[in-house]
Amino acid sequence: MMRVLLIGTLYGEPQARTGQSGKPYTTGKLRADAGDGETTFASWIAFGDAAELLATCKDGASVAISGRLSVKAFEGKRGWQAGIDVAVDQAATLKSKPKRRKPEQYDGGDWLPAGADELAGQA
Repeated sequence: MMRVLLIGTLYGEPQARTGQSGKPYTTGKLRADAGDGETTFASWIAFGDAAELLATCKDGASVAISGRLSVKAFEGKRGWQAGIDVAVDQAATLKSKPKRRKPEQYDGGDWLPAGADELAGQA
């Protein structure tokens, strides 16, 4: 058995479903950077807490998933290709890149963040 940790963005909306046994699960696809400008896609299925978390995510959300990996081969539009499937054990949502903030005005003196002098007076 191979285990994997994948970090990427969700491709499409996750699908929350219920199995014949009544057990809920969630499925979806993850898009990850494979280097050299290439993209790799992985199909995943999650149960329990991981399924609940991933079901709340939207298309394009940054996530990390870990679990059991299986590699499949299939014939696609570009000939034979490899497919990656992950049975998710754990999942976490990640924040996207932070937005750049405008630099504070600098008057040449010691730089303090806004409100720092008020906090210093409370100490």
